[in-house]
Amino acid sequence: MAIRKRNRFDRIFTGWLLGTIVPLIIFFVTYQVKYSEIEFMVFLKNMWNMKIFLKLLSLCVFPNLAFFLLFYRQKYDMAARGVIMATFMYAFMVLIGKVI
Repeated sequence: MAIRKRNRFDRIFTGWLLGTIVPLIIFFVTYQVKYSEIEFMVFLKNMWNMKIFLKLLSLCVFPNLAFFLLFYRQKYDMAARGVIMATFMYAFMVLIGKVI
């Protein structure tokens, strides 16, 4: 069995950081493209009151799938695990938000 040198990007923290930040960036870009005329805090409050916030946040997590597949195909297993961890973190946040 050949020993494979570990890449510096193949870390759980790298995947977790990417999986945490990308959905937030997607959320903010969505705000900038569609609703930039409204103040951001007002936008968040309106989204929460209309019960759309958690749905939009759930959709913003979909790009994590692309990063997971990218890491998986590059054989960066630890980074792929980090992306999955971040995705589950968002899933638990949505679940708790639905219960409250």
